[in-house]
Amino acid sequence: MDRFISVCIPTYNRYEFTIQSIANILRDDRVSEIIINDDASTDDSYGKLIEYYKDYSKVKLFRNESNLDCYANKRQAISLATNEWVIILDSDNVIDQSYIDSIYKVGIWDSRMILAPEFAEPTFDYTAFAGMTITRENVGKYLGQQFFETMLNCMNYFVNRDEYLRVWDSSVNPHTSDSIYQNYRWLLHSNVIYVVSGMRYFHRLHDASHYLMNNHKTGVFHNEVLTKLIQLS
Repeated sequence: MDRFISVCIPTYNRYEFTIQSIANILRDDRVSEIIINDDASTDDSYGKLIEYYKDYSKVKLFRNESNLDCYANKRQAISLATNEWVIILDSDNVIDQSYIDSIYKVGIWDSRMILAPEFAEPTFDYTAFAGMTITRENVGKYLGQQFFETMLNCMNYFVNRDEYLRVWDSSVNPHTSDSIYQNYRWLLHSNVIYVVSGMRYFHRLHDASHYLMNNHKTGVFHNEVLTKLIQLS
């Protein structure tokens, strides 16, 4: 095997969820490193994670000096990866080996193509788009379809590290529209998103999610991004 994956996890005050997120892939040889980047947690999550993973050389822990918020912390986590190919995973979600299997079944990894899951189980079902390639030319026509907009705003996907960093925009903080904005930037640069059949993960819904805690900060930004996506074509 000549291609290895980094799993990049931005986290904040989520010690137990973070452990659960990677428990199923911790010993998968295809994952050569797991980057956990703590966003200046206030509840000693970072210290607990250091203690928990002290015997796991694969797990690399980092901590921001100050809180960057979700959008910038995702970028920071990806920037710390040493592999060219990464899975960006929210710390309150869970992947297993079947998720990684689906990535390797695709075969050709294209730096301009995101591999996105078809199902954020058990709630967000994107299987209607499985096998489809989303481009700047066709994204607008799918926006009204059930769960498509949700799919664009739930990252948890496989992406080329360098291309992700290249298109990332440092001039904004999208708050709870961070994923859909990054995907807009991705498509804007004529990259594509491929929805992989069989690629699934567990998407936890809970009262302390970043979305619920911070959605009031987003304002009209989300609608502005939707307009930009429609205008791409």
